[in-house]
Amino acid sequence: MARKGREEGRNSSRLPEFTPEQKAYINRTSDFFALNYYTTVEVADSGHVVTENPNYFSDMDVEKGHAADWPQTPFTWLYTVPWGIRKLLGFIRDEYGDPDVYITENGRPDHDRDPAILMDMDRICSYMMHTNEVMKACNLDNVKVKAFTAWSLMDGYEWLPGYTVRFGLYYVDFNDPDRTRYPKASSVFFKQLVTNNGYPEGSEFTKYVENMWYFCHNTTEAEVNGYTGGASQISSLFSLFLAIPMMIAYPLIA
Repeated sequence: MARKGREEGRNSSRLPEFTPEQKAYINRTSDFFALNYYTTVEVADSGHVVTENPNYFSDMDVEKGHAADWPQTPFTWLYTVPWGIRKLLGFIRDEYGDPDVYITENGRPDHDRDPAILMDMDRICSYMMHTNEVMKACNLDNVKVKAFTAWSLMDGYEWLPGYTVRFGLYYVDFNDPDRTRYPKASSVFFKQLVTNNGYPEGSEFTKYVENMWYFCHNTTEAEVNGYTGGASQISSLFSLFLAIPMMIAYPLIA
């Protein structure tokens, strides 16, 4: 920011700068690293961009994009890129001195539709693939992930989009004065994920996930939500999942 300030003809940075003493005082004083992860972007150096009206985006000095095969969500900026969370966790390990990491948000939005999307298999696929990458980071890359938090437990007010998108494991009827809540399919999946603390080898839950793997990688959102006849297939798959008994937790995330 100091460089950009000079390029803009300013005497100092547009942001206050830390003194060497302040930097030393706060260095390595955090107790843990809290991470919100939703997506990944491809970037390229755009050179030093100087504009008359500098802003958050021009300050980046990068051009952003995405791969054509990344699944897009109702948020135009949010693509489902599960491998990105593993790479980011490895970067945090190396860049910040191998801290304890708490994943405080991860999720995927749905459109607000009528009828409501309760068989939200796209969200199940997203959580399935993201938690798989997190466990790779833990067990293969030795990242110290201590917790994973789904965003979110129930639908809520999502910043500028307001109530037009839904992240919840539970559907909230915002037209009902009582704000009645209804469990989505993802709530059942996530309950099993937490109960098993991952995907223990040989469990019925893990077998279900293995069977779902092809479905998650080869099914469009339209098929997932029934627009091309996929609803009956999903219902039959999910009926098998609903019959899974509760399993004894197997610790995969330390």
